[in-house]
Amino acid sequence: MLKTISFLCGVLFFIGGCGPAGTGILQWEFTGGPYAQNIATVHPDDKIPSTLYVGLTNGEILQSNDDGNTWAMLASPAPHFPLHQIIQDPDTPERLFAATDAGAFASTDRGKSWNALAVDKPGTPVLALTIDPWTPGVMCAGTSGRGIFRTTNGGTSWAAPDSTTDARIGMSDVYDIAVDPGKPNLLYAAISTMGLVKSTDGGISWRGITEEFTHGGARTTHVLLKKGSSNALLYATDAGNIARSVNGGESWIPSRKGQESDRILSLAAHPSNPDFVFAGTESGVIASTDFGMTWNAAGRDLPRIATHVVVSEAGPANMVYAYGNGIGVKASADRGVTWRNADTKLGGSTVRLMATDQQGDHLLVACGNTCLALDPGRSEGWVAAGMGITGGDISSITTEATQPPTFYVTTKEGVFQSNDAGSSWQSISRSLRIAPVLFETHPSIKTRLYASGDQGLVVSTDRGKTWTQPRPLGSQWRVHSLTFSPTNAGVILGATWSDGVVVSADGGFNWEEMRYGLPTDSIDVVTLDDKDPDVYYAYTVDHSCYRSLNKGLEWNRYAPPWRTGDTVRLAYDRSQPSSILALLNERQIYYSPSGGGTWFLLLEQGLKAEVVALSWNASSATAYAATRDQGVFRLLLGAKLREMFGE
Repeated sequence: MLKTISFLCGVLFFIGGCGPAGTGILQWEFTGGPYAQNIATVHPDDKIPSTLYVGLTNGEILQSNDDGNTWAMLASPAPHFPLHQIIQDPDTPERLFAATDAGAFASTDRGKSWNALAVDKPGTPVLALTIDPWTPGVMCAGTSGRGIFRTTNGGTSWAAPDSTTDARIGMSDVYDIAVDPGKPNLLYAAISTMGLVKSTDGGISWRGITEEFTHGGARTTHVLLKKGSSNALLYATDAGNIARSVNGGESWIPSRKGQESDRILSLAAHPSNPDFVFAGTESGVIASTDFGMTWNAAGRDLPRIATHVVVSEAGPANMVYAYGNGIGVKASADRGVTWRNADTKLGGSTVRLMATDQQGDHLLVACGNTCLALDPGRSEGWVAAGMGITGGDISSITTEATQPPTFYVTTKEGVFQSNDAGSSWQSISRSLRIAPVLFETHPSIKTRLYASGDQGLVVSTDRGKTWTQPRPLGSQWRVHSLTFSPTNAGVILGATWSDGVVVSADGGFNWEEMRYGLPTDSIDVVTLDDKDPDVYYAYTVDHSCYRSLNKGLEWNRYAPPWRTGDTVRLAYDRSQPSSILALLNERQIYYSPSGGGTWFLLLEQGLKAEVVALSWNASSATAYAATRDQGVFRLLLGAKLREMFGE
């Protein structure tokens, strides 16, 4: 079909000829999700069972009064600033407090409106809050880089610790603060400069009780006190370690040795049984029935991916909630044995990376540090697909033409491969010595792999067992996309951040810069002409277009169908790099079968959402648009292209 389209395009349109064609009606279709992927914090109402507050990474707060079946938007304390925590006044439950990157905020009407609290100075990020259960006017706030502050009047004024406190606390990030509910003058905090610190006077002064780092080099990030005991507590680290003390932190017994990249994300105890403790980790939920002496995997219905856990104080069931990228929000009434969805149409999904297999049958997307998969043939729609990926946020996704399709993702810890459409992942880059932000497979040389990061471009000829730097040695081109010629396996073009276009004629062993006539800003995408192998197109990050008629040696400006100032998203098919889509101003869809030589306006009616990523699969003629906070939409273009150009 694409050859027919390309031929007719050359007949019907000249350069710059971009007008509506065809009369078919096109419409973006919602894929049904993914929902609830931007969750920053969950707070079950302390007094009303089945009432939840969810804070999103974009600063929005939503409330559910029916345990997650329906949701209503509340006011945002700080729009576009991530939320870290929501807590509640034990005496006046209508009064909520929020810790955000824009500071601390208070609400007297359960989140319908908010007022700023001047912790330290206006705008200081607040990471953690705790409240005295006996005297709710007394609170402590943990900040980013400014230590701990205390208020005795509900947040009207705040004070730093007194002069007897180690000065390092005032320069700390404070990750967590816990108050003893039976003895509220006793507090513990996990901070960046000193590990775990302790206060016995309600937060007026503090002293260190552990080192900044554990013996293994891990940072202490969470602390949990045992209800009914002033001496038993746990701390957890960003390496997945958990330690237990029964004497108020004077000595510690390790109870869990962390796995690689398995940091602890949360600690929570069951209110009716304080020995029953949950820990959310990067590889799922674990539980202890003996206050942290032993740990076992929990939640057989949960994927083994990064998960936080909170437990409700309200009602006899004491619902347990698990949340995170890839799982949304789940609820359990049986202490984590079974789980159900509690995020019906919750929203808050921003997909930043997408890839389809060659046939367009599977879509894999990245939400932060995990993946989700959409298979149109599966009734469940979106499913978690990130088990085994470690290393934080995913930086790239690519695919290989196999059956079933093989997908690859990269994080700061390397490259991960899935042979089952994303259900499980294995690391394949133990010998890779760079932190990759790009990974690509050669479409016709199956043993050839490519990776790029801040340290430059490297190539493997044995499917990732060993890696070498191509020539010229010492070059550190930051390549963020590769384009492979479909007619010459040796020709590869790389778009770089600051060095124009780099080209290899021998499959990636030798490269040279091609930038004569190109600007100094970054190149976003390189495409190829479908008829002439000497013609390349380069699009900059500000979406200016340049064309080369001599294999990249010289470049000249070329007029695309958009203007300076337009919002443009580009997507091309890696298997057919002459097939490219452009989404303009969230509305118009333009299509070019020639890499940009000719363009056709296919759609005028756009999405009522901010598009952050666009994907195009030419084989299935399907476009996917990932939006900020509203999930993924699909546009089926096959009928439109057949209407315009025939088979």
